[in-house]
Amino acid sequence: MDTKIRTIVKTLSYRFFVMLSLIVTGLLFAKDVTWITKFVIFSWTIGLAMFLIHERLWVATKFLKNGVKDTKARSILKTITWRLTSLVAMFLITTFVMGATASEGAVYALVSNAFFVFIHYFHERAWNKVNWQR
Repeated sequence: MDTKIRTIVKTLSYRFFVMLSLIVTGLLFAKDVTWITKFVIFSWTIGLAMFLIHERLWVATKFLKNGVKDTKARSILKTITWRLTSLVAMFLITTFVMGATASEGAVYALVSNAFFVFIHYFHERAWNKVNWQR
């Protein structure tokens, strides 16, 4: 079982790579440094808060749980609901907070979420090799 400190470090390292992907996404769309900085701050902080809320909602429900463990179906559903929540949030942030058009917001949300999927996978695989604080 992972210790709390491992969970915290793992979460912060994931959020660091998310931040880098947000910067890359901003650069892909040829945004200026001010826009990218504002976008990273809003997306990172709102995403962190939303992730914590999402986690707490899932903790509060026993749906598809097998005793104290999550079933594979629950993990899949949890992943899908988080990706959809993140996608909608990214669209709303880009469109309404950052002033992008709806079509640009949609593309931005799709591109950034594609990055997030790859980051999450490779981050999980890397941490799987690390035995520290297990």
